[in-house]
Amino acid sequence: MAIPYPIVRARRKTIQIRVDEQGSVTIRAPRRVPLREIERFVREKQDWIDAHVAAQKARAAARYHPTEAEIAAWKQAARTELPALTAAWAIRMGVTCTGVKITSAARRWGSCSAKNSICYSFRVMRLPPALREYIVVHELAHIRVKNHSPAFYAEVGRYLPDYKQRIAALRAFERQNPMA
Repeated sequence: MAIPYPIVRARRKTIQIRVDEQGSVTIRAPRRVPLREIERFVREKQDWIDAHVAAQKARAAARYHPTEAEIAAWKQAARTELPALTAAWAIRMGVTCTGVKITSAARRWGSCSAKNSICYSFRVMRLPPALREYIVVHELAHIRVKNHSPAFYAEVGRYLPDYKQRIAALRAFERQNPMA
């Protein structure tokens, strides 16, 4: 039996089945495991694979796909609102941002470079204002603390004492409204 999924051999101890967001299956296996053992494992897990593929395809079908007009409007709003919001918060936090760029990133809300330049996904404009504000403060806090350590969250907490609630609300929004 030929496995209908790609097999990736790697330095690992166990066989892994991965179903991505589009419902594609990949098998990761230790380099020395015989093909017949991988095939047996996949046969044993076929019901699990089928269920997860179906679930991921259903999620993908239910995912919101914005129109070109909506995307254009969000990008324009992001180019206007996010630099202004970033500048206001930078003054309040006493940090200097070297630039603001709007991207089409689908997997992250924002990022802060080593040179203190901040990028935001235009998708930030889908968020309620309080969550947009959290994203801005989060990225500006990276100017002082470049990681997600307790010191970083203490920095965020200095300016947004309710940041834990905002993170929970952001996670809830992400579950209900996947970015891609």
